Amino acid sequence: MVDLIERTKPTEAGLTAEWTPEARQEVLGRVLAGEVPRMRSGRRAWPAAVAASLLAGLMLAPPAALPGWFFNTAAAEELAGVARAARELPPLEWVDGQFLRVRTIETQDRGSLEPGSDAAEEEFGPDGQRRVTYDDFHTPDGWTWSDRLVNGASERYIFPPGWGWTRPDYAAGMPTEAHLLDVFLRARVLGSTSQDEAVFVAIGDMLKQEAAPPSIRAAAIGVLGLNPKVTVHQGDDPEGREALTVTFTDEAQRPGMSQHLYLDRETGVLLASAIDYPEGHYQRVVTSREVVDSLPADLAAALGTEKTGKAIMDGQTTIIPDNAGPDPVPVPEQTYTPAPKR
Repeated sequence: MVDLIERTKPTEAGLTAEWTPEARQEVLGRVLAGEVPRMRSGRRAWPAAVAASLLAGLMLAPPAALPGWFFNTAAAEELAGVARAARELPPLEWVDGQFLRVRTIETQDRGSLEPGSDAAEEEFGPDGQRRVTYDDFHTPDGWTWSDRLVNGASERYIFPPGWGWTRPDYAAGMPTEAHLLDVFLRARVLGSTSQDEAVFVAIGDMLKQEAAPPSIRAAAIGVLGLNPKVTVHQGDDPEGREALTVTFTDEAQRPGMSQHLYLDRETGVLLASAIDYPEGHYQRVVTSREVVDSLPADLAAALGTEKTGKAIMDGQTTIIPDNAGPDPVPVPEQTYTPAPKR
């Protein structure tokens, strides 16, 4: 698929000066509402033409068939309010030498694995659950020091920056308007059983990795509202905190499975994620976020403070290569293999 964003913007200088998030939102909103944008004289004339060419291009590009663009759903309306709150939130800032400390608890049911099997014994405790506590320290450029307890066993890592939208500098350069970000992601996402699911997963990965500044997080939340397989409801996250639950379901491709993102309604910050599936349940809950000035002394002593990927497991130290590969680029064709029906 041709990269529609790059194709339709006139120049980088012009984009910066004229094609602001406010201009995009105004023009796209009027087009989607059925209005014909009125061409203005002078420097503000071209954004309407750009929006029109973008929408026309979308109609002709099969990978960008976006049903959610053309009508407002209850999910879109709920998420629009959260997106506005996210956009207005002052960014959580930290500088070189500081870390964003994020504590998380992850649990997963054994599901259909037979008690006593090698896989069950290795991955799950006697209660049939796998439990991991994460104490992660993120640098502004995406390096992560991770101190973990996996079913009570200590594991420590330094991870290089992630790939694409899970890396802060890449995420910061993505479109800040929901419709354009939707196009941007759909031109690049791969995997999953459908493009809708791949976009949902990409947004979850970006939020979990703390890669998105407020403007991108707001746009990403808006993209969730454009997804035809997403529903929302007001309720609580797995820790009992008030949250907007964003749920992706696709009974045709993943029968009996639902994927959830729990968003703070006042900030758009990700509180938790979960997956319900026929054999069990998985959840990952963020318990705290804070900016700190240094690593804990024991973690720094064990791993060092140099930006070198490594892992310490079972008393053995292993170097982790930086093999994230190239960042995602527009692909001419995307093929998905549906999950086998059960």
